[in-house]
Amino acid sequence: MRILIIEDDPMVAMIHQEYVKRLDEKYDVKHVKTLKEAKRELENYLFDIVLLDNYLPDGQGVSFLEHCKGLAVIMITAANDSMTVKTALSSGIVDYLVKPFVFERFSQAIEKAKVYCGLLSKEKISQDNIDKYFNFEKETITLDSLPKGLAKITLAKVIAQILTHQSGFTTQEIADELDISRITIKKYLNYLVDVEALLEDVNYLTLGRPVSIYTIKNMDILENL
Repeated sequence: MRILIIEDDPMVAMIHQEYVKRLDEKYDVKHVKTLKEAKRELENYLFDIVLLDNYLPDGQGVSFLEHCKGLAVIMITAANDSMTVKTALSSGIVDYLVKPFVFERFSQAIEKAKVYCGLLSKEKISQDNIDKYFNFEKETITLDSLPKGLAKITLAKVIAQILTHQSGFTTQEIADELDISRITIKKYLNYLVDVEALLEDVNYLTLGRPVSIYTIKNMDILENL
């Protein structure tokens, strides 16, 4: 799966790339900052999915949609005016995300784009194929078994520590409190976001990398893991 990110803000583009790689390390991701660069990439290389901002240095993303025919385009932008949204939808995008957004919503958009790509790859399309796209629902993640590399005892410690926080918390805070590496804690928090126990939001700092802030989304799921 080849993904083209059209985004002029390097911090936002980095978040997109991190989210994509979290979904699948094998995804081939290319980032450009302008519509001119994007046009050149699309003319020379094949892509499956396009993540398109609207406000770019050399124009608006919606005006570029005519160059993206046959591709699964996800608009990811701060533009929430009705005209922009209507134009994007009428041009055939598969999804529209308004910044800021959470990882689970991003994941859903990518999965929907993959279903769209699957439709286009078929010679004949059944009603079931069409229904799967138009009635798309995020695949339910089973809670019976943990992903490879995660341990139940460590998960229990992470959850117990999360429950001591009355408001949002960061990966670094949980890592420091449990004296466990930040990388390890990040894996557990990613899992808890995937099973919809936590919400992840991104805090765009003036300096440095954006910071993920986590809050409890579903206490029942969290307490029963």
